[in-house]
Amino acid sequence: MPAVHAILITHTPERLRRTILGVAWSSRVPDSLTLACDSDDPAIEDAARAAAHEAGLPLTLVTRPNAGTGRASQTRNNGVRALLNTNPDPDSILVFLDGDCVPLHTAIERHASALTNSRRALSLGWRYDLTEDQNNAFDEAALKRGAMPFEPTPAQVRALNKRHARFRRQRLQRTLGFTKPHKPKLLSANFACTLDAYRRVNGFDEAFEGWGQEDDDFGKRLYQSGVRVHLGIRDILACHQFHTTRAPGDWADSPNARMLRDDRPTACELGLDSPAEQPEPIVTRIEP
Repeated sequence: MPAVHAILITHTPERLRRTILGVAWSSRVPDSLTLACDSDDPAIEDAARAAAHEAGLPLTLVTRPNAGTGRASQTRNNGVRALLNTNPDPDSILVFLDGDCVPLHTAIERHASALTNSRRALSLGWRYDLTEDQNNAFDEAALKRGAMPFEPTPAQVRALNKRHARFRRQRLQRTLGFTKPHKPKLLSANFACTLDAYRRVNGFDEAFEGWGQEDDDFGKRLYQSGVRVHLGIRDILACHQFHTTRAPGDWADSPNARMLRDDRPTACELGLDSPAEQPEPIVTRIEP
């Protein structure tokens, strides 16, 4: 199986511990873990060190000062740039998770399996949005032994099934040219792609700042590049830890939404190999 590299992004130390534990307790522990931060808050490094020690899992921390607005695209690219400095195998698989999304036991393994010995270069997972009660009752011992750490509600299960059916329909419609160019939707909180595919489109577009649509754009450009997609909506799952959302009330008229509607090149102008201006990221190796 190709090497598997997990990349987490965060802007806060909150909820980071449980996500790192979930990665460490996975049925397929990644060959490397990179935590890329849209911040240089020392509390993030403190939380990462404590979690790495508890999990027994080394990680690479990438920080740089916040620019006053969210730069999730650049943060993900910073994580991949740090990985590239280690000369990874070109056939490597990248698994992306948000720092508040705990992967279920088999999520990383299933992403890797979907992209191994196949013509697919993109694997889409999804997430359970935990309620406050589910978050408070989350069973870490169950997560560690590979069991379900919370009880999904019937409504949550129905929503996953409904989304899976819709994404399958959109994948078929894509072959016929009848769906939106970014569908089936890539959720940046839980997806995987090959390193080759990531580099082919120059990574995430760093022109996207603030909340949202950078993942839609990344998926759109991957589809433009001709990748085939695996749908893991019902069986490659993460648990989104409960907190107040940063999503705006109506994003349809936001600058990012307008950029998403534009015709944009498959390889973005501001991306992995041509970053937007930023202070030089600091890369720190953390050993448990």
